[in-house]
Parts: sequence; structure tokens; C-alpha cells
Amino acid sequence: MEEKLVTLAILTYTKAQILKNVLENEGIETYIHNVNQIQPVVSSGVRLRIKESDLPRALKITESSAWLAESIVGEKTPKVEHRTKKVLIPVDFSNYSMKACEFGFNFAKSFDAEVILLHVYFTPIYASSLPYGDVFNYQISDEETVKNVLHKVHDDLNTLSEKIKQKVASGEFPDVKYTCVLREGIPEEEILRYNKEHRPRIIIMGTRGKNQKDIDLIGSVTAEIIERSHTTVLAIPENTPFNRFNEVKRIAFMTNFDQRDLIAFDSFINGLSPF
Repeated sequence: MEEKLVTLAILTYTKAQILKNVLENEGIETYIHNVNQIQPVVSSGVRLRIKESDLPRALKITESSAWLAESIVGEKTPKVEHRTKKVLIPVDFSNYSMKACEFGFNFAKSFDAEVILLHVYFTPIYASSLPYGDVFNYQISDEETVKNVLHKVHDDLNTLSEKIKQKVASGEFPDVKYTCVLREGIPEEEILRYNKEHRPRIIIMGTRGKNQKDIDLIGSVTAEIIERSHTTVLAIPENTPFNRFNEVKRIAFMTNFDQRDLIAFDSFINGLSPF
């Protein structure tokens, strides 16, 4: 029977290769798999997987090096010890991101909190994978690629900000303070890193409606954040018929009566008690 593989980290391809070399030099066998198995493209990030029995040793190696822990795996020590009055909303400029904003702004108004709109963009640059003779030409096109990506991201973020201003002016959104933040990297890793550094009260993310037939990449990102974050995460479907938590009449809590579920239930009730 083959030993179970576990995911150590989700990284850009270049970073995964660096960490793979470090671990294999220590005798730990590693595997790189695409995150998105339906549309396996490197730009979605890759999973660095190892045998479950090697996990303690691999964590010891990554945690013993500040360079590996912070720059590669992203295990940076939180700068803020206590939860802040901030609502983190990761956005990708889709309709379901706007639905998450609607919930997030109303939530922030109830707690007199600030909204952080975080967008993570990805630049698929892998210079280390090119032959040496191609490096000069690659760097020229590389610079143009990065400029184009940044230009589009800034345009999209400005468009989102204008839409929000219009909704605030029309009364659709409450007038709360909000800040836009851009980060480069793998979405789930950068969202988790920002969460550790700034400790928001809650993370609110959008998901597609159940009738959508398109590939739902942000669904996988949302699932990853829910699984790995120690902060409460609310996933808001695009077709949710209401936009405020005080409009919710019934709440279902799924449990197998594990001891950890009691802690989660307590946090769940405390988080929604004002409503």
C-alpha cells in the first residue's frame, strides 16, 4: 500500500522548485502537482507534496530557516497579536466578488470596522526554466508582460473602486472606510499571509452560484482558505437573495460532534451574536 501524500505548501512553480531541491538534498522525496486538476496550468500555482511520514522533518527544515519560512513557505510570524477591527474581502473583480463586498460592507458597518479589499495577481515568470541563451530576450518580453499585468490590475481595481463609490452614493452600500491592497503571488498563499500579518476580524469571500457551469477557480481558493485559516471565513454564493446578516432567519451548523466542533460552534455564535 502506497504511503499517503500530504501538501506541504502551494507555491509558484519557481518557489516550489527551490523548496523541492532543499528538501531532496535532505533526503525527503517530493512531488509537484497542479492545483487545478481540471485545467492544469502552472499559473494556478502548484502543490508541493511529500509523504506523510516525512512531514515532521520537512516542517523542521522549513521552520529552522527564516528565508525558507518567510520567503518560500510564507510562515511569517504575525505582526499583530490581537484581532483588528478589519474585514478582509479578497476580490477578483467578478460579480460574486461584488456580492462579497455587499455583505462585507454591511458587516463592517455593524462593527464599526474598516474594509480591506485584497486582490492577488499572478505573473507567470519562470526564468530559471529557460535555456541560458534565451535569457536576454526573455527579460525584455518579461518586463512587458509584467507591465501589462500591472496595468490591467490597476485598471480593474480602479473600476471596482468606482463601482463601490457609486453604490455608497446611491445608498446600496453603507459608507464605511475601505482600503485597496494589491499583492503578487498565489491567491490562497497571499491571502493567508495577509491574514497572519494583519489579523482581521473576519474574511468574507464570494463563490459562484450552484448553477454556474464554468470552471470555478475561486471556489478552490475559497476552500483552501476555509481549510487553512484560523480566522472565521464566510463564503457568500453569487445568487444569495439577501445582503445583510440580520436578514438570515435560520442557520445550519454541520458537525460530527468532535471536540473541535464545540470550539468552532462557540466562535461561530460569538461572531454572529450581534445579528
